[in-house]
Amino acid sequence: MKIEMGESLIYSWLRHEKQCQLAQTNWKASPYWVLDSRGELQSLYEKFAQYYQDKYQYDIFKGCSMEQLIKQAEIDAIGISFSQSAQSIYAVDIAYHEAGLNYGDKSKTLTKIIQKCVRTALCLYGFFSIATGEIIFASPKINPAIEKELSPMFVELTDLFSQLGLEFTATLYCNDTFLTGIMQPVLKKGTSIADTSELFLRSVQMYQMFAGKAAPAPATASKEQIVIAQSKPRTGSYTDEGKAIERIPKWALSPEQNNYKIIRAYYQLLNERGLVTRPELEARCHDQSKHPDVYVRDFRGNFASMKTDKGKSHGKVFTDDGYNVRVWSAVSQTLEQNRSLFLA
Repeated sequence: MKIEMGESLIYSWLRHEKQCQLAQTNWKASPYWVLDSRGELQSLYEKFAQYYQDKYQYDIFKGCSMEQLIKQAEIDAIGISFSQSAQSIYAVDIAYHEAGLNYGDKSKTLTKIIQKCVRTALCLYGFFSIATGEIIFASPKINPAIEKELSPMFVELTDLFSQLGLEFTATLYCNDTFLTGIMQPVLKKGTSIADTSELFLRSVQMYQMFAGKAAPAPATASKEQIVIAQSKPRTGSYTDEGKAIERIPKWALSPEQNNYKIIRAYYQLLNERGLVTRPELEARCHDQSKHPDVYVRDFRGNFASMKTDKGKSHGKVFTDDGYNVRVWSAVSQTLEQNRSLFLA
């Protein structure tokens, strides 16, 4: 069975953050299961379809019958948490598109997400005979224009569940809430977990073992060596491409500069976590009370200027896919030679 990395992350989140004693990825109904309350499910199906058609002109089921919709459904992960007083069920769909969530245009994307949540509610009610639980859609990267419309639709869906006699809560984790609500809690707990079935955590643990050790680092230059090197006349010529290569040694001696502070914050997070994300880097550089040594008032402008060699930029040091931040390969050797100065 193929398990996506996002599903493995949610599996670990359900087990360790939501305290689920039972958790399963890629849940599908058996063709031999009896579908309970068939008449009531059909009524709910029709009410959901009518509501979204009337209000948004969304055809959320696209002509698919109720039974076909449910029996073909696949839920990325389901977890059940048992306690002495009650049990809680979590049903999660996760979607990771590197360039940002995209099921087509904005209307198609919103329709698809609502369809997934409604279908999950019908599955839980039809096969588990329960009408309480949390139905979650998670995505690490959603375009802000879509998120702006999607967030209130989850509040609306929770209200609609209630109006139809269901006690499900619809929850959206995306962008910053995905980081703080799912990713960070799992990474925090992951260091103490040794379970080979949890592929996401195992991959993070392996990365952390070798982070910064892929190749022997060149000897770190002393401040005196850097000053001598800077005083020597340069041979050859530099174009704008890779201009940070000659600037990094100067930045390493200038802790008051914003480029120094951003690189220092990057290395701090890399040492702590083994990886660096854009939201965490920005949060650290904006936290003047806890991290005054790396406080940058205009982080976004300065960081953008460190991702390009064009114009009057600082010079390209980082690459950024919108979430993960990495050092640009062309400057990695120079930056590593001066690493100790940025952390001094």
